[in-house]
Amino acid sequence: MPQSKSKHKLIVIGLDGAPYPLIKQWTEEGTLPNLAQLIERGSAGVLRSTLPVHSPTAWASFMTGMNPGKHGVFDFVRRAPDSYQLQVIRAEQIRGASLWRLLSEAGRRVGVMNVPMTYPPEPVNGFLVSGLGTPDYVPYSYPAHLSDSLSAAGYRVNNRFFFDPKRQDEWLEDVFAVSEQRGQMAVQLLQQEEPDFFMVVFRNTDEICHFFWHHMDQSHPQHDPAAPVRYQTAIRDLYELVDKWVGRIVEAAGEDSNVVVMSDHGAGPLYQDVFLNEWLWQNGWLHLKEESGEGRWPGKVAQRFGLTRKRISDALTRWHLHRVEVLIKKVLGERIYVLPRDERPEFMNAIDWSKTKAYSFGYYGQIYINLKGREPQGIVEPGEPYAELRAEIGDRLKKLVSPADGRPIVDQIYTREELYHGPQLDNAPDLLTIMRNFSYITRKGYEFAEERGTLFRDPYTRETGSHRLEGTLIAAGPAIGMKQRLAEHAIQDLAPTLLQLLHAPIPTYMDGKLIEELLAPSFVANFPPKYVESEIPEAGVATWEGEQEAEVAERLKKLGYLG
Repeated sequence: MPQSKSKHKLIVIGLDGAPYPLIKQWTEEGTLPNLAQLIERGSAGVLRSTLPVHSPTAWASFMTGMNPGKHGVFDFVRRAPDSYQLQVIRAEQIRGASLWRLLSEAGRRVGVMNVPMTYPPEPVNGFLVSGLGTPDYVPYSYPAHLSDSLSAAGYRVNNRFFFDPKRQDEWLEDVFAVSEQRGQMAVQLLQQEEPDFFMVVFRNTDEICHFFWHHMDQSHPQHDPAAPVRYQTAIRDLYELVDKWVGRIVEAAGEDSNVVVMSDHGAGPLYQDVFLNEWLWQNGWLHLKEESGEGRWPGKVAQRFGLTRKRISDALTRWHLHRVEVLIKKVLGERIYVLPRDERPEFMNAIDWSKTKAYSFGYYGQIYINLKGREPQGIVEPGEPYAELRAEIGDRLKKLVSPADGRPIVDQIYTREELYHGPQLDNAPDLLTIMRNFSYITRKGYEFAEERGTLFRDPYTRETGSHRLEGTLIAAGPAIGMKQRLAEHAIQDLAPTLLQLLHAPIPTYMDGKLIEELLAPSFVANFPPKYVESEIPEAGVATWEGEQEAEVAERLKKLGYLG
């Protein structure tokens, strides 16, 4: 039975990728006055992200309160059952109940805007507008008719432009315009719908760090002091714009609302992409079909004449015919893979799985063992052979050095058991490698270099910033303590804490712990948490239509997330 409702609204504002060190600096300097005011009358600290420190994994942990070993999201993609084909993950494939589903079941009215990994939008007691991972040209809300009214008002889930070094001014204008529009619609929906729980995420606070970090960071190798001042201040300027909307959202919610500002991870410089499959190939653990003469026709001939998927995609993008590309992929289906992606070997088709013991895909150094009984063509025996191979790969990885300075690049290597627990453990990477505090990374879709044996290069995507573990947590309101400086907490701790702020039951399957130091002593004394025993809700079955998955995959590729 639902508990009595809180008389205070709960507002959650997500600043995707907002790094706590920068937020702390800019609030103290007066650059972000609205965030500074929240800190002054509440609390703030580091919100620790997940490993891998990647948006889909972190947002899934935020919304379910569980570790990835339970919710099953380790990247934007996962292997299809009994296949090496990688499929984009949809919201219904995330195990566990979302925060807004639990609040809806507890009788709270919710409003959710632009949270990543929420497409397709699930039914809630209120409304939901999906975020990153949403295709264009589809209904993107619950109820569905809300999409029509939002689109008629000019709302866009996705940015209009993908980053292009030759169109940086257009890209920046679009980033600022979408962020302004997001704020306007957030205030409008908050005032119109008056939900008990309202959440909006500003995504571009992350995207701008990926592509403009070197302009802000004078120590970055690609920093150009002669670059336009607009580029050098772009990150700060966007955060100032979002801070303005933080103030207006808080004002629209009313003084008696509890406000939580959070980010899924932080940000920092990116220097090099690392091709761990090339390293595995050099060490004899991975074999390519081309070594035995396979896979050369007709792809090699098409490549020789310049017919690659990347060149065709880039041309259609330049001609503003992105939708044509989606339709081509729909018509051709699997046959499109006859055309090579570009000059680099392609993960799914290039590897000789019958001889391969280990392979890598995904972000931030994920390595998988080609395990018999788990992978469709696994050759490594479970038990001792698996453990010995994993240990050998880890030991040799520690000796991997950068040719630029001759120093090791690996900071830490984790086994999956050290990081995760739960029924989805088999879907986790067998090893996760952290390289120079995430300034060296692997990248989904860029598993191989153009030239055989190349281990390091500047990112193909032109990114100069990447993710860090130190996200941001700021809170203020009647139920929030005025501690100002919080200890570090994990992102999955927010789900039970937000449920508690609305006096809703907390499922015992959650890994997150209630952040009691965030709460006012009087609130803790008057409203003891209510825990309920329940099983983890099962994930649904993905129902992608071919063109929709192609659309999302293409968008993630252009954002630098997929190859």
